[in-house]
Amino acid sequence: MQWHKTQLSDMEAAGIDVVLPVYWGDPSQLTETGDSHWSYAGIPPLVAAREELLKEGRSPPRIGMFYDTTTLERNAWNEHVDLTTPRGQSWYYESIRDYFSLVPPQHWAMINHCPIIFTWVSTWAKAYDQSHVSEAKRRFGEDFGGHPFYLIKERSWDIEADDVYAWGGALGLKPLSVASIGPGYDHSNVPDRPPFKIDRESGAFFERNWERLLRTGIDRVMIETWNEYHEGTDISHSHEYGRTYIDINRHYADLFKSRFIPPPIDGRFSNVSSISTDFTEIQGSEAIQWIDWSDGTSEIIVQDGALCRTYKSDPDFVSYLYFRVHDSFRWQGARDLKLCITAEVGPDTEFDVQFDGSDSSAPLMGGYTSSPPSRRNRISSTLSEYVFDLKDARFLNSQNGGADFRIRKLNGDLCIRALEIIKVPDIDSDVGMNIEISIENIVAHQLTIRVHGQPSTRYVVESSRDLVVWSALSSVFIASNQRSGDVQVANRWPVQYFRVRND
Repeated sequence: MQWHKTQLSDMEAAGIDVVLPVYWGDPSQLTETGDSHWSYAGIPPLVAAREELLKEGRSPPRIGMFYDTTTLERNAWNEHVDLTTPRGQSWYYESIRDYFSLVPPQHWAMINHCPIIFTWVSTWAKAYDQSHVSEAKRRFGEDFGGHPFYLIKERSWDIEADDVYAWGGALGLKPLSVASIGPGYDHSNVPDRPPFKIDRESGAFFERNWERLLRTGIDRVMIETWNEYHEGTDISHSHEYGRTYIDINRHYADLFKSRFIPPPIDGRFSNVSSISTDFTEIQGSEAIQWIDWSDGTSEIIVQDGALCRTYKSDPDFVSYLYFRVHDSFRWQGARDLKLCITAEVGPDTEFDVQFDGSDSSAPLMGGYTSSPPSRRNRISSTLSEYVFDLKDARFLNSQNGGADFRIRKLNGDLCIRALEIIKVPDIDSDVGMNIEISIENIVAHQLTIRVHGQPSTRYVVESSRDLVVWSALSSVFIASNQRSGDVQVANRWPVQYFRVRND
């Protein structure tokens, strides 16, 4: 129990509100002979540790469930579970029921009075449909007092859920309705795995992804992971890093909970209207960098007397080139861009662009928004410039390897000579817009501020104590059918000024 108490205390110090024990329990593991019976044995000490901390006046994280779906195939009965069958639906529900039977309700982490469940990926299920969730929620409500559970699915599940996240946050920010982030990745010490590493950069990687998260306006985040040491995704106290990542997480968790929005990044590309890279030159550009990824390998070749970057993979298969834009070219919110690609193409070449945008129906909540070419300017028989309209681009590094966009080759030969990204002037910005701000309510140390503005628009509320130095407090999004939106902010000072600006 002492180990659990230490971990909960450290999580509290790190600003973490919910602990999600990775649960491998299932009906085949109920006897102590099951390989994963430790999933049951570890829960009572966790609960006891939390109870002791509460008695000491502490605020340890509440307990949710991380349902490791590996057990749908790897279990003591060697059964591959089909969640569309009555047996599979019972298997799924009983795994959940047994977990929450060991955690008293006063310790549950809940949203809307419903205990939180994260599920891992769908690939371990033999088959599934919506029925296993509907049945489990119904039975849970009957057995546990009327409320169903709150399901946060991994994005691989093609079902309806209460929220969605993407596993892989340790490789870079995954900004779904529940974001996921982590400090990096390294499974070098795991046998029989090919080398793969995302450098921690002495904490800078974790900090950078936290700052990107703060710019999204997403209000829920999962840290991946607390102590999965074998894959190098841990942020807990360790011999290697001490309490470095606990301190980093606490700093950003406090900013996250206060709805802080970082100011624009100041750098060499902050105030430019366009950036470019030219592969015909030996020296690459810092503004747009190519990202090497497993499905995005490429090489520099000479074609028609000029250098260009082309795909290594078989031209009969869909393949990609990934690119990341320098942080100082970014902004808060979304913006329209144009991407110009100068390339050597064959007669049957087909390609498009997928960019980190705002189309919620696109994969990864817009992370792979598609854009076909809007215009082609032929330069010679084989050389052309293609123009792509990137509407409402975000560029939060949501793609593989932290990329902002990728060029998807569908057919034929394609060799990229140069890229240019241009900010589209916002002609209508602030024209005819009436933005007002008012204080609607004051309760204890909290204010309710109402922002009146344009529908489907996000605004940033800033505060100041002296009308000289202003800091972003929070953001508010006005829905498409509304003319105002409310935001709660802390009332920390006897005299405090507020103003509002476009995000």
